[in-house]
Amino acid sequence: MIINPKLETEVTKKYEKHWIEDFEEIKNLFDEDQPRLCVIDSETTGLHIINDKPFMWVFAYKLPKEKRKEGLEGRSFAFNSNKEILYQVLQLTKKCTMTVGHNVKYDLHMLINGGVEEEEVFNLANVTDTMGLCRLTFDAVSARDGGDMLGLKKVSEKYIDPRAAEFEKEVKKELRRINDQKRNLLKELLKPYKDIGWGIGKIKDAYKVKKRNDMDQFTTERKQRWITIPAEIEKLYRNWLKENPFANYSEVDRDIMMEYVHSDGIYTLEIVEMTYPTVLKRKQKAILEHENKLIMELLRMERVGMKVDMPYLNECFKKCEDEIQSHYEELWSIVGENFTASQASVIQDYFEKKLGERPPTTDKAFLKKHKDDRLSQLITRLRRLEKWQSTYISRIIEVAQYDEHFYTQYGQFNTVSGRLGSDAQQFPKERILTEEGEKYEKEHGEGKAPSSFEIFSPRRAFIVEGGDYDQIAYFDLSQIELRAQANYTVLLKRPDLNLCRAYMPFKCSHYLTGEEYSFTRKEDRIRWSEKKEDGSSVWLLEDGVSWTPTDVHSETSHNTLIALAFECVEKYKQYIHKSDSPVDEKSFKKFWRYIGKMFNFMRNYGGGPAKASEALEVSMEIANALVSGWSNTFPEVSHYQKQVAKKVQKDKHATNMYGRVYFLSNTEKAYKVGNYLVQGSCADMLKAYVIKIGEFLRKNNCKSLPLANIHDELQFLIYKGEEWIFPHIKRIMEDVEWMQVPVVVDLEITNTTWADKKEVECIA
Repeated sequence: MIINPKLETEVTKKYEKHWIEDFEEIKNLFDEDQPRLCVIDSETTGLHIINDKPFMWVFAYKLPKEKRKEGLEGRSFAFNSNKEILYQVLQLTKKCTMTVGHNVKYDLHMLINGGVEEEEVFNLANVTDTMGLCRLTFDAVSARDGGDMLGLKKVSEKYIDPRAAEFEKEVKKELRRINDQKRNLLKELLKPYKDIGWGIGKIKDAYKVKKRNDMDQFTTERKQRWITIPAEIEKLYRNWLKENPFANYSEVDRDIMMEYVHSDGIYTLEIVEMTYPTVLKRKQKAILEHENKLIMELLRMERVGMKVDMPYLNECFKKCEDEIQSHYEELWSIVGENFTASQASVIQDYFEKKLGERPPTTDKAFLKKHKDDRLSQLITRLRRLEKWQSTYISRIIEVAQYDEHFYTQYGQFNTVSGRLGSDAQQFPKERILTEEGEKYEKEHGEGKAPSSFEIFSPRRAFIVEGGDYDQIAYFDLSQIELRAQANYTVLLKRPDLNLCRAYMPFKCSHYLTGEEYSFTRKEDRIRWSEKKEDGSSVWLLEDGVSWTPTDVHSETSHNTLIALAFECVEKYKQYIHKSDSPVDEKSFKKFWRYIGKMFNFMRNYGGGPAKASEALEVSMEIANALVSGWSNTFPEVSHYQKQVAKKVQKDKHATNMYGRVYFLSNTEKAYKVGNYLVQGSCADMLKAYVIKIGEFLRKNNCKSLPLANIHDELQFLIYKGEEWIFPHIKRIMEDVEWMQVPVVVDLEITNTTWADKKEVECIA
């Protein structure tokens, strides 16, 4: 049935729109039109990739250019989610050259959740994500630096149709109306309690209300903790939350949603027509096809999910809650009034009385400057505890409460470099301790506090699946970006001595034959780790001492201290200064090596002294010394970065080791491209691993499953008896043809939790 929507724009008018209840209407027109480009897009009950379900779909296509008529460029078909129609539509998509979606992996999840068999979806071979087309077309500038955001509405509004956002505005208006109705119901329920001071305003004071699309989303998280909530009010409120959840798209009027879903499909098709010629012109088709192959591998991985220990998480939430409450009670007693850790004005009042002048800010740097003040200590801890409770503990519980698995989506195109990202990668390695635990570690050393002092350890929350999957294997690329950076200096014929010697016996001679270590051929390169009988390297430095890898972070720290006019008594252990306090081995490791390590990574991202001073909370004198120390440690890396920036300023682009091109119309940010080449080459390397290992496991009928990607680590659920795959996975990951610096993969195993993984020996 052809429909005539109320809301149309000059772009959407070019498409004939249908509401479908019978598949034959789609099929007949499809057979007549013979399109080559189509889109499939879902509207769903939420964003959980396993629990939520699709309720409406759009299938649309561009007419071939030879069949387009004046005013008609394509057709769009919307329909309620139906397993039979979905299956039939999928058969049509296979006849097209390209089937697209914006963040298409999510829609593939929804196909499965809508009833289509997993393997039917996994076997789709012509799927492309328009976010990938955008990333390969737009300039290599992050959104933070003023580059394009890749959301469908943002791209469409900027490049396709200035009125593109109007469809979503109508949906949000309807969502706001529905949520207002739900809120009005709460008002009515609270009327009998008006005499004791409880209305919706008091609820907002007692509980945190978060903004979602300019709408109030009520939560069970406490806000003003000094308010005592009567049991009957808490019960009423929680029941209301349960029966009246924040509105989702499935509650919106069908006609409004129908117009919206048609627009999504149309704009997705228009983006293809806008971007694909540029992808071809820039010779990025091979990169696009590689990304397309990765879509299905990530889809498989995402549907496995990481099992979590729900009793542990609930216990951690309670511990965190108790710690927050006790800190607040002490805080209020100090100041003499009730307030939250985010109320800067009250904190400023306190310090104004104490210091005699009002501080302009109460940020982290200010509080650290006054770290001996008990109020500063409490505010710092409260802000951290509240963040951890909301961002980590509550987040995992929220996602995993469906079936005790944490599900995440991997963003292929969010970063300019090409690096994969997901919220699972944001969980810290470290644990958060009680205040007593932190004091214990100051006395006994980092990581020494017993578990009784632990509030939450993110990695302890993730556990093995159990049953036939009784272990998890972690394959970690050792310092891969620094290795790739060293490799780039080799390719420029200006190898950086310190960086290369961190990973191979560069310019070292064999203690028996005198031959120089060679890294140009794979069979020679793998000899980097050969040992004498006493365990030392067979490769000798110029002074005849066996090669040991350069500690690059300690070396930067050492040269930083030299730049600050310290005299080295014993390298990495003792330094003296005419006027400053001496540096011993403990302070070198705890402070100087730490900031040296942080700056090494920061410098690869183009960070300078001002950024270092701010991020590392050090003086500009130390920040400038870090720059000098880094340059003296890695002089050829500095040369590499300058050469890349020079090339980009001349040619307006640079290409990584896999052919991914980074274009810049405005070369003001050219200095960042050096890092994009390193990080992007490593990202494309890891993406290739995911594809190759997935194919290997299926070819060998393995039941072991790819589980997760966390930074430079790949995790696998290992099926009983399939430990034989370990050396094969290690071989795939270490065999990188273009890397002349050896790639090393470490293997760790756990039979309990992620936090308890232990390194095991594995030879490829």
